[in-house]
Amino acid sequence: MSPTKLRVISPLHIGNGNELTPVDIYPGDGVVYVLDTKKLTAELLERSVELEEILQLLKNPPGDAYIWKEYLEEFGLNPGEYSLYTLKVYGETGKTSMQIKEFIKQNGVPYIPGSSVKGAVRTAVIYKVLRDCGDSTTPMRLVSKFNKKLAESIGWSDDLVDFYVNYLIGQERTDPRRADDLLEAIVFGMESDRRSGVRYEPKRDPMRALLVRDSNPIGKKHLAVYRVDVVPKGIPVWVEGLEPGTLAELEVKFDSTLLQLNRNHFNGLLWECLKGLGNPPEVFEDFVWTAVEEFYRDVRKEELEELNRYPPDFRRTVRGFYTRLGGQNGYVLRLGWGSGWLSMTVGILLRGHRRWKDLRKKLGLGKSTSADFPVTRRLADGTPMGWVVLE
Repeated sequence: MSPTKLRVISPLHIGNGNELTPVDIYPGDGVVYVLDTKKLTAELLERSVELEEILQLLKNPPGDAYIWKEYLEEFGLNPGEYSLYTLKVYGETGKTSMQIKEFIKQNGVPYIPGSSVKGAVRTAVIYKVLRDCGDSTTPMRLVSKFNKKLAESIGWSDDLVDFYVNYLIGQERTDPRRADDLLEAIVFGMESDRRSGVRYEPKRDPMRALLVRDSNPIGKKHLAVYRVDVVPKGIPVWVEGLEPGTLAELEVKFDSTLLQLNRNHFNGLLWECLKGLGNPPEVFEDFVWTAVEEFYRDVRKEELEELNRYPPDFRRTVRGFYTRLGGQNGYVLRLGWGSGWLSMTVGILLRGHRRWKDLRKKLGLGKSTSADFPVTRRLADGTPMGWVVLE
């Protein structure tokens, strides 16, 4: 039975690309007021403040101050009466000003996009396929139907990761943002492409059968401001995040009819892997949830093994969090901003490759020459971000 609820385990931020600035906010005692600037402006005009003065302030706000502070204090105004909503604050606010990454909202109300959840599941699936679905013989056969030269370049190796690492390193130019394009095509479904040999084709991807709807609207009372520490050393960031314990309803379902009707159209390594386990439409759902369990279990394991990456004052908290995380009922996964490179990629597999250092250099991963990557972690209220459980 598919999950119908999502429960937030650690602070979750999914951004909409906007930021709340000192023009929009006013910090109080343990809270941040997100101001209704139209209402506040109208009140100031009633109190004989010149409109030109206000417009000039908004047009050229000081970069190091909360611009409404002087007005609110001068007239003794309660900021709570001129706010759209109020956010509890975890951690210190900026001393003179700060910018807050805004949580995604629809009609002003937070929600969790189904695409974010499906993306997290998809990462787990590609990880399992690359790890468990055999050597490069099958990918060679699949690709040869579209581009024999590319198929020959894959050659025989223990797994597809080995080919792909060498392929990326051998490219004259590689855009890190598109480094996984060919891999996605081979794993999920492909068509012929003049430039790269094959390209990803969504219509040939069995993951189409996984349907995840956006969550129901989530009350703003579940939002808070988190100071996010970039450790071991970095500039803090502030975000709107859903608090641990927040519950959201969402629809997750598998369309077995779609799988059955398109069974002869799917052509990626994932579909071939499912064939080896039985009747693909029947084993698909179990494969997906097993992938989720195994991938995020491995992410947790990696994080526990790398506690030395955290400053000493954070290690105990992080260890306790990951130890407790393994006891959740449901499917644990990680999503949103701050969830980290290991959770958003198949980096666990890449880091174990013999040419990992060469690949890092090729893709420009990290400015440090240290063998460790990723070097930094983000912690909100001392906690790793973005962990949720589907129940």
